[in-house]
Amino acid sequence: MIRNGIQSTLTTLLLIGFFCVSIQTDVNAQDAHFSQFYSAPLLLNPALAGTIDGTFRISTVYRDQWRSALEQPLKTYTFSGDTKFELNRTSKQSDLVGVGMTIYADRAGLFNLNTTTVTLTGAYHKGISARNNSYLSLGFQAGISQRSIGYEDLTFGDQFNAIDDYTLSTLEELPPNNYGVADFSIGLLYTTTPSKDMSFNIGGGYYHFNQPNISFYSKDDNVNPTLIKENSLDAKLSLHTGMSYSTSDGIRWNPRIMYLQQGQHNEANVGLGVRFQPNPGKAQAFHFGPWLRGTNHVDGFGVESVILMAGFEVNNWILGVSYDQNLGDLSGTRQGLNAFEVSITYIGEHDNNIGWCPEF
Repeated sequence: MIRNGIQSTLTTLLLIGFFCVSIQTDVNAQDAHFSQFYSAPLLLNPALAGTIDGTFRISTVYRDQWRSALEQPLKTYTFSGDTKFELNRTSKQSDLVGVGMTIYADRAGLFNLNTTTVTLTGAYHKGISARNNSYLSLGFQAGISQRSIGYEDLTFGDQFNAIDDYTLSTLEELPPNNYGVADFSIGLLYTTTPSKDMSFNIGGGYYHFNQPNISFYSKDDNVNPTLIKENSLDAKLSLHTGMSYSTSDGIRWNPRIMYLQQGQHNEANVGLGVRFQPNPGKAQAFHFGPWLRGTNHVDGFGVESVILMAGFEVNNWILGVSYDQNLGDLSGTRQGLNAFEVSITYIGEHDNNIGWCPEF
């Protein structure tokens, strides 16, 4: 019975993945992303707030990208915390409320193009089964995104002194280099745990649905009619599904699919995580698994990166590391197009009986 359910769910995962990678649309701007997206749940889906096998969750992820290929690598990191509260405790089917906060920062390149976003997230998890093991969730996220750029690192042609350096003043019309915009997102999630050996979740988030204007010139009072003061951040669709099932006391399998679409950019991540617990009586376990990332490019949709992940779990702590190897050739040297991530997650009063959303 369980085996048939597993086969059916795996088939569903593959069909969803095939559907996801076939979607194409337009673009103006694109968010940074994490390979360990499950360690940054509130950036994947606002409805994941409070989906914790415990009382609260604190997590952080740091991504270092293209260090060997760029003079200054791209750096992205996030810190988040969320918790949950039970409602209708006296009824057979209790509902839950989840709340969380996220700080997300992206540091891009030589000119210190920085984006920092702080969000508050709330989610309502409605119980939809008499066994108290299935939930339908709705989440909402609101935040402020601040962007800045370092003008001190920029040079223009009219600054050249005709001898040896860029020492003159520039006549370029530069806008204010620091501003903030409001940002809103929404998400849906379905989770079910038919048995202690199996759980399944599927959901999606719709980020930046207000499509804020992220042009540096949007707050500029310059009346030059040639200046473009509109540059909307495209809304981002995030779809994800995964399951977790045990084949023995010490081995748990976690296949997952995640798809992102933002304008013309499409990305699909497909992988398998394995949790190995040598001694089921001890609160220690190892995690490992391979992943593939596919993206669209000038030649169509194809595999962009191979990702290897590993982790160690002890008591309430989970440490994860991952390495992305890009298969493209943007810089003429493929070994330079790589990324490294590290994540740390702490779960308060950890409980393995719910199985909502695997943290690694």
